[in-house]
Amino acid sequence: MSPMNHDDESVERLSREGSGSLAEVGFAELLFALARHERSVSLQISRPPLVKEIVIESGVPIDCRSNLAHETLSRFLQSSGELDETTANDCFAEACSRGILVGDVLLERGLFSADGLRRALQRNLARKLLDGFSWLHGEYRLGPPPAEPGSTLKVNVAQLIVLGVTRFATRQQVDASVGPLINRPLALHPAPFFDLGEIRLTAQQRSIVAVLEERPMRLDEIAATASLSFEELTRTIHALALIGVVLPADRLAQVAAPTAPRPPQRPATRPLGEPDPLPDPVADPRRAELAEMILNLRRKDAFELLGVDPGGSEGDQRQRFVEFAERFAPWTYPGELAPDAARVFLAGARAFADLDDPRRRQALLDRRRTPDPTGGRPATSFRIETDLLDPAVQHRRGRALMAEGNYREAIEQLAYASDLDPQNGDYRAELAYCRYLYNPQAGGPPALDELAKASRIDPASGLVHFYRGEILRRAGRVDEAGEAYRRAIKPMAPDRRPIDALRALQRTR
Repeated sequence: MSPMNHDDESVERLSREGSGSLAEVGFAELLFALARHERSVSLQISRPPLVKEIVIESGVPIDCRSNLAHETLSRFLQSSGELDETTANDCFAEACSRGILVGDVLLERGLFSADGLRRALQRNLARKLLDGFSWLHGEYRLGPPPAEPGSTLKVNVAQLIVLGVTRFATRQQVDASVGPLINRPLALHPAPFFDLGEIRLTAQQRSIVAVLEERPMRLDEIAATASLSFEELTRTIHALALIGVVLPADRLAQVAAPTAPRPPQRPATRPLGEPDPLPDPVADPRRAELAEMILNLRRKDAFELLGVDPGGSEGDQRQRFVEFAERFAPWTYPGELAPDAARVFLAGARAFADLDDPRRRQALLDRRRTPDPTGGRPATSFRIETDLLDPAVQHRRGRALMAEGNYREAIEQLAYASDLDPQNGDYRAELAYCRYLYNPQAGGPPALDELAKASRIDPASGLVHFYRGEILRRAGRVDEAGEAYRRAIKPMAPDRRPIDALRALQRTR
């Protein structure tokens, strides 16, 4: 589905197609279609041996499972520096042996608070979803969602698509999208499905919106006014066009008076994967209690949620519900916490309704007497049986082969590691430099292009700049090499390679 073809019929058809090819329908287009029509589905994308299963509730991704080792919570927390390797492996092993979630182990050991764990889960979910934008081939399949989704997380879909597209879209995809817009004035959609207020754009990206708010402009006019490169400009236009925020001005007449009511505007949210600001425990003493309740909301039955004794009286049951309702009344929470409080409040009301109905109450009692085969784990509609694929193993092998000078076989290992974890800039940097070493005469420009792409995808990677410096130094571009080494020093610390390389470069001048 092209951004130029955003009529409701084609989007609605895509949201209901049972299966298809990711080469024909991109991950971004799928997410937009499912969000636009607020579908609740299980979306499986597969590129053997890789498999991801994404639970989508009313158009919003709430959970993602895969057979990739680095996407497990313990490995994610290790990579972010929040757990050391020994603790991460120990927590993962304990969770597997006991048949519980890694998050439960982290809470039991006091390594995370409920609020901190929920924020970590939110960031991990965002990273797992971003990986899907790098899948240029494979298959997708839509199925029914789990009867009881085991997640209370939610992702800002508009932010996810914009970030994923600007990072991972290929040059061919961007050109195919933006090419038909050349020499056509562009404008902002007067009533887009995703409001701009819910997308956290960079200052440079906001400059595009600022100029289009004044009047429709062609790409060349925007480029002359906005404060970003043409590469970044076209990527941003591609992303905003894909979600229907930007469109050709000659189509304004078709959308100025929509035939269907506009969906309710969603509230603005924080940047994708960015942690909440640290709470003030004095001003907000109930945040921790609310966070713990949200985290365990779908693991508790009606008795546990309201704190009702199954053998207690009807009057005690009502009193417990009144206390629960008073404690989590959303209008008593500050604006930032009110949506979560509302979810807990409504869950409590549903729980009371279940306990107040004799048949449903008896069904809950019968279920309590039956052992839970999942050991208390949230139910899901899928189970990925394949052994976890670990790109770190291939990366270590590739680096060892590279150190031996066996560049050909090293490239195979590093390429596999990068394919499994496309968001890892270090893997991409090692691969690009190894390809350069394999063929220095012809490999310089392609390697620099690959390093530029790696830097866009993973701005925190210092190896990208270090290897760029190495290639530029060998090409005699001394000033550029020095700047690249300087940019590598801080993110690579305590690794001294860029410092030593910079000093050696200065001595040879």
